[in-house]
Amino acid sequence: MGQRHQLFVIARINGRYRQLAAIHHQWLYGHTALRRCRDTLNIFGNKTNRIPLQQELIAASQKDDDFWLAAHDDRHKNEHVPFPFIMTFLVTGASFNLDGYYHNVLVEPFYMAYDEGYNNNGKSFSYVSNILSSFSSTDIPCAGITVFDITEPSNPRYCFVDFMGMESERGVDLNTPLSARTYLEAYYELQDLNDSNDEVGFLPLIESFKSKSLITKEALAETWPDGAWEHQSPTDVDSTDPPELGGLDIAEKPKSLRNQAMDQFLDLLLDPSEQDVHTLMAETDHLNDFVPNLRRRLYIQGPTLEPSATNIGLLQKALEGVATVDLSPFKLWSAEHLSAVLS
Repeated sequence: MGQRHQLFVIARINGRYRQLAAIHHQWLYGHTALRRCRDTLNIFGNKTNRIPLQQELIAASQKDDDFWLAAHDDRHKNEHVPFPFIMTFLVTGASFNLDGYYHNVLVEPFYMAYDEGYNNNGKSFSYVSNILSSFSSTDIPCAGITVFDITEPSNPRYCFVDFMGMESERGVDLNTPLSARTYLEAYYELQDLNDSNDEVGFLPLIESFKSKSLITKEALAETWPDGAWEHQSPTDVDSTDPPELGGLDIAEKPKSLRNQAMDQFLDLLLDPSEQDVHTLMAETDHLNDFVPNLRRRLYIQGPTLEPSATNIGLLQKALEGVATVDLSPFKLWSAEHLSAVLS
């Protein structure tokens, strides 16, 4: 029967979390699950993959509400891969490594619920789900699930979840995000582990996750609102949900005269008919708050902002010194335009 494990990709799209891809792995648990998770995070976070990820997040934001509804009687949709780059990155990270690891995986419907790969209650999903429907949930060897959050492609997040009781040495909290160490400790005794007896390389493996952010319970609950999600333990809480629009606070605040003047200046700067942008920009050198205000305005107008050489230059200026870049709000911009911004 194997140690079955599903892997999911989610992201916040137009104000709420959506599921973008799902696959089934027939034999994935313990330290191997951590290694596949780490490699997948590295693929999603690689700078060379930033543009296609941004493009598919933009494509996702343009889907209507009906697109996200599960259509159990629609065989074509069940086989549909609406976000091929995202699916490719997920499949590659979960199934292959240059060190010699290889294991085939199966694509699941992108809208499949987190627990439907084990017991689909008679609904017809993939080949795997149909096989599993003949077993009760207690008969199925469970190794949990892995979830990836790519809301911010430059900082993808992860978590493991046990929702039905894994076949592990020790139990963990159910229906809550689990860190890499917590998941690994369910399968192996790590208390007395040190450099001299770490034959499998658990310590560097755990260390590689210290720079990775953990998905929150709130993100899981928003993605799958029917789940019985529990609070995270204090040791597993190390992240908050990423804000929309690249981490910008766009809440309305009372505006001072200076802020009103800045708004008027930005209106002029972003006017498509304005011909003398370079002269206007020269006047901003002494304004310490110009760049953050420009960035704020560009992200607010992002969904309707037309791509142009001027706007590309303004966005490049606005993103100077920004470590985490999210270009998903710029829905009208092509991959070529986004690439020009990052070049």
